[in-house]
Amino acid sequence: MKLYIKTFGCQMNDRDSEALCGLFLDRGYILVSEPEDADVILVNTCSVREHAENRAISFLGSLKKITNYKLQITNYRFQITDYKMVIGLVGCMAKNRGEELFKKMSHLDLIIGPANFDKVPYYIEKIRKEGVRIIDIEDKERKEDFYSSSFRVRKDYAYVVISTGCSNYCSYCIVPFVRGPLRLRNPEDIIDEVKRNVKLGIKKITLLGQNVNDYQYRLSAEGSTRGSTRGGFASGEGFASGEGSASGGQITDYKLQIIDFVKLLRMIEKIEGIEKIDFVTSHPKNTSRELFELMANSQKIKKHLHLPFQSGSDRILKLMNRGYTKEDYLNLVNDYKEIVRGTLSTDIIVGFPTETEEDFFETKDVLERVRFKYAYIFKYSPRPHTSAFKLEDDVPLKEKERRHKILLDSQRKISLEFINEK
Repeated sequence: MKLYIKTFGCQMNDRDSEALCGLFLDRGYILVSEPEDADVILVNTCSVREHAENRAISFLGSLKKITNYKLQITNYRFQITDYKMVIGLVGCMAKNRGEELFKKMSHLDLIIGPANFDKVPYYIEKIRKEGVRIIDIEDKERKEDFYSSSFRVRKDYAYVVISTGCSNYCSYCIVPFVRGPLRLRNPEDIIDEVKRNVKLGIKKITLLGQNVNDYQYRLSAEGSTRGSTRGGFASGEGFASGEGSASGGQITDYKLQIIDFVKLLRMIEKIEGIEKIDFVTSHPKNTSRELFELMANSQKIKKHLHLPFQSGSDRILKLMNRGYTKEDYLNLVNDYKEIVRGTLSTDIIVGFPTETEEDFFETKDVLERVRFKYAYIFKYSPRPHTSAFKLEDDVPLKEKERRHKILLDSQRKISLEFINEK
């Protein structure tokens, strides 16, 4: 059996697609580079921006011609009447628009949300044997077995997911609605995966989470993290204090009640064989000096921080529910530059509802004062379910494009200066 996977979106989707490939390879499937050659096609999608959804929908539509043509050719050549190419839509867009697309696109056999990826091979076999169509967009905690495969796209570098979902509810962001609330992977499972990478010869890793600094894992009373309570903590919830240590990535002192992101980094840093550690993404509201100090003193953690600021306007930041001000952000950047002396990258949104020219120039001011090595700059698009979706999208597209170009041009000059400084 031959499998083709098309991925739209972020690094988290890349890792999900890689893990999905591993599940199928372990079952004897072969990966192919063209959809025309596949028996099973999976489209792993992103819903963060409308443009990404539109691209995925266009690709899904094109698959109908491929399946019809392949069915006709196969039946003609081999007189087979029950051949069926299986097409599955998986990931965030499946959760967001799966029911709509299931009705609209009859050639889609499987619709499955991010929480249920471990079931995909089982569902594919069921579809092939029984000729049914399946939709499963239930939200739940992802099973750890999903990460068990040894397949890696790259032989020198790997992504490791430390958490899924998000509970920050930035007003423009659909992630909590398509990936669910914040759910933390057990630190021992994370350590095990990092060690598996080392055994595969992979010495460079990137830790992935919607906000890595939200990682606050409570240990069980018995001392082992296995089977302990998982998930994020509400803002302001108290944590039990305690000292703990980690040797070779193992937890050795269970008096520690909480493993936060800095402690998790220290555990991973001690794993023999790991040479380089990177992570994304950090939220400004809970990025700490403690993290900066660890980055500065570590020989393994990359001296680079992706720190989205989204807008330089305090008014817009409040509407975005970001939890910090322009001054807070700039002070944090100053701390980072003073302690770590590393580079920065960021995310920016232009044209958020009610954004004025004055608001925009506050954003431009941050871009030019901080001097990011690179920046991802996006035009605002309304996302269903989010609180900003209720606001009028009142910044005209042409104005969004103008502001977008101004920031892109400014950032290109800054990025070129970084290149010339080498």
